[in-house]
Amino acid sequence: MQVKPAGSVARVTVQDVLGRVGLPAPLAELTARRWDAVVVGGGHNGLTAAAYLARAGRSVLVLEARERLGGAATLERPFADERYLVSPCAYVVGLLHPLVADELDLARHGFGLTLLDPSLWCPFPDGTSVAVWADADRTAAEIAAIAPGDVEGYRRYEAMFERIRTVLRLGPRDTWVGDSPDRAGLAELFAADPAALDVLLHRSIADVVEEHVADERLRALLHGQGVIGTWAGPRDPGTAGVHAMHGLGTIAGGRWGYVNGGTGRVSFALADAAREHGAVLAAGVPVAAIEPGEGVRLAGGELVRAGVVVSNADPKRTLGMVADGVPAAFGERVAAWRSTSPVVKVNLALHRLPRFTAGRGDLPYRAMVTITDGVDATQDAFARAEAGEPAPSWAEVYVPSTYDPSVAPPGRHVMSVFAQYVPHTLAHGTWDTRREEIGDAVLAAVARYAPDVADCVEHREVLGPPDVEARIGLTGGHIFQGDCLPDQMWDRRFAPRTPVPGLYLCGAATHPGGSVIGINGRNAAMAVLADG
Repeated sequence: MQVKPAGSVARVTVQDVLGRVGLPAPLAELTARRWDAVVVGGGHNGLTAAAYLARAGRSVLVLEARERLGGAATLERPFADERYLVSPCAYVVGLLHPLVADELDLARHGFGLTLLDPSLWCPFPDGTSVAVWADADRTAAEIAAIAPGDVEGYRRYEAMFERIRTVLRLGPRDTWVGDSPDRAGLAELFAADPAALDVLLHRSIADVVEEHVADERLRALLHGQGVIGTWAGPRDPGTAGVHAMHGLGTIAGGRWGYVNGGTGRVSFALADAAREHGAVLAAGVPVAAIEPGEGVRLAGGELVRAGVVVSNADPKRTLGMVADGVPAAFGERVAAWRSTSPVVKVNLALHRLPRFTAGRGDLPYRAMVTITDGVDATQDAFARAEAGEPAPSWAEVYVPSTYDPSVAPPGRHVMSVFAQYVPHTLAHGTWDTRREEIGDAVLAAVARYAPDVADCVEHREVLGPPDVEARIGLTGGHIFQGDCLPDQMWDRRFAPRTPVPGLYLCGAATHPGGSVIGINGRNAAMAVLADG
């Protein structure tokens, strides 16, 4: 299935320049006026907030420190052959809120989504494999071929998470819009289904998986969805809630897909929507300080005056820019916020596709390929990372060029590997001295199931947590601006309003959480508008 752009914008767009908008006017001109709102950071949620504020008639200036808009959801040409287009951090989309896509008319601004089918494919050491298809009966047939006694258990497992999605997103109230329900509110929503609430807020993904299926291969397939981007192992409490969060999408019935032309295109569509409504976008303009009630101070010392500041930066980066006026309790909460990334991302340019020994036709390349040796191996890898040692043994592999040849030269491919676990700070050596060694370890994990993968690589880029932190400006290199475990979710995540007058948050650390969602930015804009 493809959701295609409905048309195109006549003038040169943000899409056309891949987010490199530069300065729309001299800085002296931008600082000469007082803005209704300044948005700090041009990630997708900041651009969403800007679009809604501008649509409501507010004068809005977006200031992005990097030369390119999009934050972690952008598009780059990191290799000598610039025909390779890489989504360096964010890679698939499934949680984008339909309200944002529809109200901002993103399709008209170039956003299109190609859904993955199958969504997951997992090879096993014995040469078998399982694919998870959009057609539930087709998936059941895959499971029946290797573990017939687990078919009904798998169906119950999927039904559990679908019940959670139905209550939270498809009921009388979409709980992602506006303020989060508190714990009492969640308990009321799940009054008829306390087992589902327990999964959402307390249980480990390993416990839930093992309760439903007995075959170790199926347990290997399923458990990783509870630890994506999370500084925790699959046996740690709360990880079932991580899987629940990633299953709450409604834009395509809960399915995931590749953005046509690369993930950054969704950010660029948001930017074009914001600009069409009158927002002014400036890139390559770092903000050095936030001065509540006054505006923001640029790295060069210039003051951009604004009544409201909306920060797309994570909470720690945001408060690091506020010199005074931060209530002690709020400062302590931000200081305690956990944002340690376990992820190393390896982006690859391939002159041919690798051969998976368990592969069936083009099946491996059209799914998110899960690389794992099982639940206990993943838990052990987390323990090793906690001790400061890189252990990238669990991974997901993506080959977007099999769906979208526009992101690679003819006959060639781009492949991304999202691997866990690695520490931000290594016990021995540094990321500068060990980056390529860790990249080799990631490819070695993939080579357990695709032995020739290293032979296919033309170029590669290895991004550890410190690289993401330095490049994107995310504390700890965490692309979700903080773990999505239950104690940092729902009413425990940040609200758009802060106790600092005139300062709002709109990034992934706010409700409903991390990923390419956009509703975080909409929620922030609605809060600003409601406050006058």
